[in-house]
Amino acid sequence: MKITIFGAGYVGIVSAACLLRDGHEVTAVEPVESKVADINRGRTPITEPQVADMLAAGHQDGRLHATDDPVVGMAGAEMVWICVGTPSQADGGIDLSIVETAIRQIGEAIRSSDDRPLVVVRSTVLPGTTAGRLAPILEQASDLRVGEDVALVFHPEFLREGTAVADFDAPPKIVIGEDHQGAGDRLLSIYEAYDAPRFRVRSGEAEMVKYCDNLFHAVKITFANEVGSMAKALGIDARRVADVFCADTKLNISPRYLRPGFAYGGSCLPKDTRAIIRKASVLSLRLPMLEGLPTSNSHQIESLVLRLLSHTPRTVGMVGLAFKPDTDDMRESPYVTVAKRLIGEGVTLRIYDPGVEPERLLGSNKQAVQAALRHMETLLVSSLDELDDCDLIVVNHRTIDGATVNAWLAAGKRVVDLAGVDDVDVTHPLYDGIAW
Repeated sequence: MKITIFGAGYVGIVSAACLLRDGHEVTAVEPVESKVADINRGRTPITEPQVADMLAAGHQDGRLHATDDPVVGMAGAEMVWICVGTPSQADGGIDLSIVETAIRQIGEAIRSSDDRPLVVVRSTVLPGTTAGRLAPILEQASDLRVGEDVALVFHPEFLREGTAVADFDAPPKIVIGEDHQGAGDRLLSIYEAYDAPRFRVRSGEAEMVKYCDNLFHAVKITFANEVGSMAKALGIDARRVADVFCADTKLNISPRYLRPGFAYGGSCLPKDTRAIIRKASVLSLRLPMLEGLPTSNSHQIESLVLRLLSHTPRTVGMVGLAFKPDTDDMRESPYVTVAKRLIGEGVTLRIYDPGVEPERLLGSNKQAVQAALRHMETLLVSSLDELDDCDLIVVNHRTIDGATVNAWLAAGKRVVDLAGVDDVDVTHPLYDGIAW
């Protein structure tokens, strides 16, 4: 396939090298003359293992070219990748001027030819950029309709400097953001021999995936460094701790605890977080990220309460009161906190949680819930049917089915879903998912 790449920086050159290795013909469009000259001599303008040899081989075969003229570079292209930079502005915002220039040049080149290449955005852009800003520019410059006359997709890259070729060859995932069905077919065809999970989502979702990855990497580094500071102050080798921590791929290095939902609670996380923050204070250590955890958690609870009260409900039903399903543990359950706040605002509550039996509560669990909800037994109902006269229902536990939720919606009840119940009509105007 003939592929044109806008931008001969790190991502563009690594991509070019790997595509050449896979047998494609690649043309780089780059405004910096020295880079164009290097590429046309088969030399790499960046330093990255394996890239120099791969570019040289592609040049020797006559499949590598470079130009500073977008029209020349686009001639005959079946696909064009935008791999230009999106640097930070002084206020921390993203500078889209280079990527906007590239998409405009691509549109103008398409307008003056009969070629209709697939346009692939690889530059990191904020969610909504491809559909909201780049598509209109492409349409205006090309005088064509995106999704009808020309295809546009967002395709995030997951390349690490130093291991970029290995990352390209064995990606953790292949993500295609397409706002029109089938737009990414041509792009996926070049990955037929690649062993990686494939995800076809909306462009905004694909853009968010890229930021989600990078934010989580930053969180992990900060977390490890703050834990390291604490361990050092206690005379503990944090490297040994990390070896054991990272060996657990069932709970620690896994998808566990990474699904969007509601605040954490229970007998461990709140208590242990407070304890480590207090110990750090005694040791005169600042752990800003860990210190921010309780604040963020409390904010999630308060935000939900305000969200519920904004609908001015008279009677609210709750599915679930314990901090998670299949337990009666209500120690520091965020749902208990929400219930208490709603009662304080004069809202009538009905709570369905078959796992909670007041007469069987013991010890600190009993003391905790009695302190928050003095007459909890008067709030509990024995069946879901007893929530039918509520005008708003909050689903805290994923212990009911979609048919039940859909029936509530059909009956005119607003449902706020914190658990992500399957098979629910999420398009219903009375349905409100906590993060979807």
